[in-house]
Amino acid sequence: MIEVFFERALSFALFWGVWLLIPILVDVSTTVTYFIAFATESRKPQQDLAELEYYPFITMVIPVHNSADTLYQCLESIAEQNYPMDSYEVLCINNGSEDNSFEIFQHFQYHYPEMQIRWSFVDRAGKSIALNAGIYSGKGIYLVNVDSDVWLDSDALLNVAREFESDPSLVAATGSIRVDKILGEGSYFIDIINYCEVIEYLVAFDVGRRYQNMKNSIFTLSGAFSMFRRDVLLKSFLYQERTVSEDTDLTFNMRRAVQASHGRIGFMSKSIAYVEPIESLARLYSQRVRWQRGEVEVMGIYYDDIPGILGALKDFLARILISDHTLSFIKLTWTFLLPFLYFLGYPLPTIMIALTGMVVMYLILEACTFLVAYRSSEKFYRNELKKVWWIIFFMPFYRYLTYWFRLAGMILALTEPQSWKVNNPVQQTVDGIIYYSQKVRDYYYSMRRYFFK
Repeated sequence: MIEVFFERALSFALFWGVWLLIPILVDVSTTVTYFIAFATESRKPQQDLAELEYYPFITMVIPVHNSADTLYQCLESIAEQNYPMDSYEVLCINNGSEDNSFEIFQHFQYHYPEMQIRWSFVDRAGKSIALNAGIYSGKGIYLVNVDSDVWLDSDALLNVAREFESDPSLVAATGSIRVDKILGEGSYFIDIINYCEVIEYLVAFDVGRRYQNMKNSIFTLSGAFSMFRRDVLLKSFLYQERTVSEDTDLTFNMRRAVQASHGRIGFMSKSIAYVEPIESLARLYSQRVRWQRGEVEVMGIYYDDIPGILGALKDFLARILISDHTLSFIKLTWTFLLPFLYFLGYPLPTIMIALTGMVVMYLILEACTFLVAYRSSEKFYRNELKKVWWIIFFMPFYRYLTYWFRLAGMILALTEPQSWKVNNPVQQTVDGIIYYSQKVRDYYYSMRRYFFK
C-alpha cells in the first residue's frame, strides 16, 4: 500500500512538476542569475563618478513628428538641466509633422532665448533620417538622442558628461527610462496597465540593463534616450531603415566596430528620462509587436554562426533567442494543452491547483525582481513606488498579455512586410474580412461575366 502511494506521489510530482517547471525555468534561472551577479557586484568597492573639471559641449538631437502635445515639456526639461546652458545645443529635426509642432517650438524659443536651439527640416518622414541629420549637424563632443515625448531628470546631462569623462572606454550608453505614471488618471483598466508599465520599465532598466552593463552585453541603445561619443558614432553606419528597430540595429553595429579597440557600450543608471504611459491597449499591442519584430529582424542580420548547445549558453545572442523565442513556444503549448487535460479525464481541481501554483511562482519572481529594482531607486521614487506596490499581484497577468503581443511580433516578422505602424488585432481582423469580401465579390462578378457574356 505504501509503495503504491509513493509511486503515485512520484508520478504526480514528475508530471505536474514538468508542467510547472518548463515554462518558468528560464524566468527562475534569470532571476537567480541577477541575484548572484548583484550580490557579487555589491561586495566590490563602488567607485564614485569624478567631479567635472570642465563642461564638455553636448549636442542633443530631438526628432519631431506630430509632437505638439509633448514637445514643450521635453524642451523645458532640457532648459532646467543642472548643466550650463552655454555648454549644450538642441537640434529639433522635423520629419513630416502635420500638426503645430513648429508653433510650439517658436513659443518655447520665445521664453528661452538664451538656449542654443535650432529647428531643421528633412525631405521625408523617418526617425532614422531625422536622427542622422542631427548627428551630422551637431558639434558636440558627446551626442544625446531624446524622443520628443520624453522629459529628462534635472541631473541627466550632468551625469552623462560625468560618466563619459570618468570612463574613456565607454563609447555609447542608454539612459534609465521610467514611465511617468504613479497616480491614476484614466479608466481602472488603463490605470492598471500603466501601473504595470511602471514596474516593467523599472525592472527592465534597473535590473535587466544593470545586469547587461555588468556583462558588457547591452542589447539596445534605446531610441528614447541614448548617448554617444560623437566621433565614434560617425564611424558607424548610423541609423538605418532596414528594420523597424533602428536603435537595436545601430547597437549591434557599434558593438562590432569597437570590439577591436576594447570600447564598451554601457548603461547610465543615474541619467534618467521619463516617458508617457501607454494610452490604450491597441497602442500597447502596436508597440510590443514592433519591439519584438525588430528584435527578430536585427538578430537575423547579425547572427552569422549558429553555436552548439554549450556555445549557446555562453553567447548572449543565443541566450536571448532561447529565452525570447524558443521557450515562447513552450508557453504557447502549455497554454492550450493544460486546459485540454480536463477533457482527457484529469480532475478539474488538480488542473486548477497546477495553474494556481504557476501564478504563485510568478508572483514570487515578480516580488523578488521588484525588490531589487526598488532598492536601487532614488529615495523620492521609492516613496512613489510604495503607493503602487499592490500592482505586483497583476504583473503575472500583464506579462502573459504582453507575451501574446510579442508572439504576434515574431509571427509578423516572418509573414508580413516591414512596417513601423501596426494595427491592433481587431482592426486587422476587420481589414482582413473587408479584403477577402472584396476578393469574393470580384470573383463572383468575373464568373458572372464569363457565364452570361
